[in-house]
Amino acid sequence: MLSHIRDAKTPKRACENLKKIFAANTTARKVQLRQDLNNIRQNDMSVSDYNAKIKSICDSLGSINVNVDEDKMVQVCLDGLAQRFNPLRMTILARETPPSFFNLQSMLLVEENHVQTKSTTSEGQMLFSNSDGGRRRGRSERGQFDISHEGNSNLRQEDGSHRGTFRRRGSF
Repeated sequence: MLSHIRDAKTPKRACENLKKIFAANTTARKVQLRQDLNNIRQNDMSVSDYNAKIKSICDSLGSINVNVDEDKMVQVCLDGLAQRFNPLRMTILARETPPSFFNLQSMLLVEENHVQTKSTTSEGQMLFSNSDGGRRRGRSERGQFDISHEGNSNLRQEDGSHRGTFRRRGSF
């Protein structure tokens, strides 16, 4: 950069050279940032991280005098959301007026919390369910036993005779 100033014959020419260099850098940066904004995807980022990344790119564009309006920020955010947010995304797109970027962030955070809670609950339920409607048969060392989802168990010997009944106490 120093060479561009040193080779100039006048101070005016040096200033013009610097403006050209910075204009070229600004144009390249503007193109890159716009591309980054249009291609951003949530993938496995949290909602907070995803929104912060969008905001950061928009702030960087603002620093080089390229304003991104709020509707564009909302559209970019919705376009890059992970599939788990499709129901909320479709609901927002069906609205007559889009929410503000701030309100969208709030909606997404609530939905993220809901999806995570639902996922955790489903995993817990899957641990205790099975394909035969909650009734399992197994073998013990003394004989066969039937366990039903009500908690009653009937012990049966190999020959079919019953040893007795016990009631399971508590829960898993």
